Amino acid sequence: MKPEQGKTPTGLDRRLFVALRTRCHQRPLELALVALSQSGNWGLLWIGLALIGWIIGLVTGAGGGRGMAIIMPAAVWTTLAANYAVKLMIRRERPVSSEPGLEPLLGVPASTSFPSSHAAMSFAGATILAYFHPSLWPLYYVLAFLVTWTRVYAGVHYPSDVLAGTVVGLVMGGFWMLFLNWI
Repeated sequence: MKPEQGKTPTGLDRRLFVALRTRCHQRPLELALVALSQSGNWGLLWIGLALIGWIIGLVTGAGGGRGMAIIMPAAVWTTLAANYAVKLMIRRERPVSSEPGLEPLLGVPASTSFPSSHAAMSFAGATILAYFHPSLWPLYYVLAFLVTWTRVYAGVHYPSDVLAGTVVGLVMGGFWMLFLNWI
């Protein structure tokens, strides 16, 4: 059941948010997960990983790194744009605007909540990295999942926000894989 525009989710989505926001919150874990969450801002984690792959490719003589470093910014930023278009249509408020006592662990973005841009960029980025390094695909998707989960843990997204962002990211990542196969 889709919440109305601007309305706060109820039911399972809210219960999962409260559970993830209130359990397993020891200070060292919070600091680590907030840092991981912030590394996903603007897709910089994924662009950074692509650049590291390019540098490793230059040093080792392995190919593909330059293409990955060029495609990654395009992939994560077009994903961000597509995700933002959905945000403009849905306009769901962030959890912090309606959840007193569950203060976020990091700065709350000014944008609306649904779908999560971090989730979208993470799964698009993981898909691109997996395209270039297929044997490492589990590592990339676990990292994408962790970045995505940190957004609920930090209190700036509902679970359905990150789930929808994951779908947007996988779709956009699939689009970029098709593009890479075409060129």
